[in-house]
Amino acid sequence: MADSALVLVALVWGLNFVITKEALTKITPFMYLGIRFILAFLILIVIFHKNFTKMTKNDLKGGLGVGLVIFLGFITQTIGLKYTTPSKSGFITGIYVVLVPFLAYFFTGQFPKITQILSAIITFIGLGMVSIDESFTVNFGDVLTLAGALFFAMQIVLTEHFVKRADPINITIIQTALTGILSLALGLFMEPMPQLIEKDVVYAIIFAAVVCTAGAFTVQNIAQKHTDSTHAAILLCMESVSSGFFSFLLWNEVFTLRMLIGFGLILFGVIASELLPQTEKSKISTKLNEIGY
Repeated sequence: MADSALVLVALVWGLNFVITKEALTKITPFMYLGIRFILAFLILIVIFHKNFTKMTKNDLKGGLGVGLVIFLGFITQTIGLKYTTPSKSGFITGIYVVLVPFLAYFFTGQFPKITQILSAIITFIGLGMVSIDESFTVNFGDVLTLAGALFFAMQIVLTEHFVKRADPINITIIQTALTGILSLALGLFMEPMPQLIEKDVVYAIIFAAVVCTAGAFTVQNIAQKHTDSTHAAILLCMESVSSGFFSFLLWNEVFTLRMLIGFGLILFGVIASELLPQTEKSKISTKLNEIGY
């Protein structure tokens, strides 16, 4: 059940790249994220209010820690999506899976294996083929999306640690609230207030809030208690394939041969990296404990 749920999460996240791309033509990024996450938070509070009344210190620490990196990840990814295509955004975001072992090195002191390094090299070659155009320039949106992938990799490391010792539902509630509050605050200070939110944007926000935020993050946090993290990451990387499929189907995106080869290299590097042994979870948790988490 956990595996099936994670595949479904990956599919809807991939679809949401296309839906969000369309919505961002009619609403500013911070306001979109603020409304989306605040709505998701209210939904979670209504459904899981009994869990929330039993909040523990570990729940709070986990929610704030994971929430901060999720906020940074979504801000960079969403702004980046204004300047790149849904399929490129999805595939570049999928690189977070390759980045996880390298981030784990700072917590464990265990350097990634040579096979993981080779997988990373293959993935970044694919990234170059997708992101660098014929004039050898890199799209600003692609750079922001890559930064988002780094933050999502940090989310995986922190989530893996906290869901083992705290309530995953309470972590989801707090991380959603923090992302919503920070996004809305930035939107109020940095963006013009929307005079009118069109009906299709409302539908996009409702879909993102209910399915892709409240539902998907709850499922992910619970599933990581029952599914090996390596296996879960392989399933979640289907988000990249899903975004490419829906971008072609719904956004009418045209793919060049160079882009298709780049997508293939990214997908190969991600899967190859996740099929190899990962850094020991216990060492990650021990180091996180040492620095106060």
